[in-house]
Amino acid sequence: MDIETIIAVLAILLALGFDFVNGFHDTANAVATVIYTKALKPGIAIFMSGVLNFLGALLVGTAVAQVITKIIPEGTVTLPMVVAVLLAAVIWNLITWWKGIPVSSSHCLIGSLFGAGVTAAGVGGVEWTELKKVLLALLISPLVGFTAGALMTWAALKFSKEKEKDLSKTTAQNPIMRLLHIFSSASVSFSHGSNDGQKTMGIIALILATHFGQYGYTAKVVPFWVMLSAASAIALGTVIGGWRVIRTVGTKISREKLSHSQGFGASMSTAIIILIASHWGAPISTTHTLSSAVAGGTIPVHGKENLNPKTMKLILLAWVLTLPVAATLASVSYLILKFIWHA
Repeated sequence: MDIETIIAVLAILLALGFDFVNGFHDTANAVATVIYTKALKPGIAIFMSGVLNFLGALLVGTAVAQVITKIIPEGTVTLPMVVAVLLAAVIWNLITWWKGIPVSSSHCLIGSLFGAGVTAAGVGGVEWTELKKVLLALLISPLVGFTAGALMTWAALKFSKEKEKDLSKTTAQNPIMRLLHIFSSASVSFSHGSNDGQKTMGIIALILATHFGQYGYTAKVVPFWVMLSAASAIALGTVIGGWRVIRTVGTKISREKLSHSQGFGASMSTAIIILIASHWGAPISTTHTLSSAVAGGTIPVHGKENLNPKTMKLILLAWVLTLPVAATLASVSYLILKFIWHA
């Protein structure tokens, strides 16, 4: 086995490592609200999330993966470029996980693809039409999440008759809303797998098309073994859990305790938005969609004055910084790898 083939295999393993990190980084997206409202015990919630992430990644299709493969022109893709993309995305994911910041793995990956593509081949290293579509989806989804979270939480409040002054009592007396909240949390896990799991599939498809094309691999088709391995990696990462980010989403966005109505409103609206995006092939951010939905759902329950501005600013700062930071990390990583490659 020659050195480039070994590197290609290691790149596939690194892609699965990114998927694993994505899983434990984004565990909070599905289980934070259901844990902090005590609708489910943490261990059960996380295990449920892992299983449904696996099913979502395996069953929904590969429309998002196909978009990922098109951001960098297929003829431009090289192994150093793909490795640089993955290194940058994993590094920023780990840094933000350590700080407990619910940052977007989608932003990490898209920013890294842009940085490596432009550094390697200039403006021709990126398919600008595809990139604009992705950036538009990433921009719009949190705004839609905020609005949908507010509206769905308002509707849930009307149904459940939960009141801010006595949330603990009304929550305990409303088992239907608790079950709906659990169902919505499960839906977020499934939708997260359907969208984020495919991003790794797209990267692996690029690696296979770049180095193993002689075996019939192309970027247009994601083999089943790639789907299965990506689904398994994101599920395993989810089961490992990400308590640092869970605390941020579950307790710090709102100054007040979450209710089942708010948890249901935020989770269900997020799940619907992501499933629609997965069907359309739009790689959006589960993290920012759910965080925005939790923030939006705080308003009908507690009023806008109980949004935590410090946490909101931290999340917004991460949202703004991730694309340029990931692009820079990928650019630097590519230049270093290219130097080593030809040394």
